[in-house]
This record gives sequence, C-alpha cells and structure tokens, in this order.
Amino acid sequence: MMDLDFITGIGWRDVVLVLAAMVGVYLVLSLMRLFQVVGKRRDGEKREAKRRLSGWEIYPPQEARVTPQVPPSVPVASEPDFARELAKSNTEVELERLRRESAQLREEVARLAEEIALLKATRNVSPLYNEAMTLAQQGMPAAGIAGHCGISIGEAELVASLARSGSEFERQERGEERDERHTDTGNRFHG
Repeated sequence: MMDLDFITGIGWRDVVLVLAAMVGVYLVLSLMRLFQVVGKRRDGEKREAKRRLSGWEIYPPQEARVTPQVPPSVPVASEPDFARELAKSNTEVELERLRRESAQLREEVARLAEEIALLKATRNVSPLYNEAMTLAQQGMPAAGIAGHCGISIGEAELVASLARSGSEFERQERGEERDERHTDTGNRFHG
C-alpha cells in the first residue's frame, strides 16, 4: 500500500521536472559525442599534415598530375613583388597620415603663437587699456585707438608708444640672448 501512495502523490510538476532532467542529460551526452567526433577529425587532419611534412606523402603518377594553366595575358606577381608593393602601399598610407597630422600641428602652432602674442600684449597693462594695447600692437594709429576705446588722444599715443617699446624691448632681449651665446662672458678689459 505504501508504493501506491508514492505514485498517487506525484504531480504534474514532478513529471515536468523529471522530463526536463532527462532532456538535459540527453543534450549533454549529445554534445560530448559531437566534441569527440570533431576532436577525431582534428587529430586526423594533424596526422595528415605531419605525414605531408615528413615527406612520406604518396604523389600521383606524372600523367595524373594537373598543373594549372595560366593564360599568358595575365601577369602573375611573385610573392616578393607583392610583398614589396604591399610594403610600399603601407608606407604611402603612413606618409599621408603623417602629412595630415603635420598640417594639423602647424595650424595649432600658428594658433597658439597668435594667442601668445595676444597674451604678451595684455600683460603688465591695466585692464582699462587692454583693448587699446591690443589695437596698438596690431598697428592702429593713436587717433583710431582713441576713437575706438573712448580715451584721449594723449592716452592713445602713450599706449601706442608702450606697445612699440614693448615689442622693441622683446626683440632687443632676444638679440642680447643671441649675442651672449656668441660672445665671451668674461670680464676682460678691452682697450
């Protein structure tokens, strides 16, 4: 009587779980078998490759060999020529990329040089006269600076003079640095 109670206590969920477990086991066994077949095929290919490389390959008789016929109008490139052309092509692509990059860098350097010039123009200048100094360094006459910035002509002339002296001072500094590199630094009496 105990055995019948066990069978009558099995529900549809239990049946589904048992069937799912059986399907899972079947899939695992099928996959294992498939991998064995693939592994044997790979082993066979490896053995075949070793046999060919070892020199024990049996060649077909001379009359059974088929040589590919290449029409004479189609030039066949040899491997060294192809490799040389490929390297040349890669070099040309790299050269073009470097040219583009160089052009971009030149543009950026020019932009930064302009920015530095503007920053030098505005240093050591009162914020009130920043625009006037910039215009003076760009070469605008004192009357134009005075009219544009709303300052007196005297102030504009002073700003223009400072802008000219500042640029002359910088040129003189660069010249002195150059002279220091090419002159004797000792304190000798020259007479």
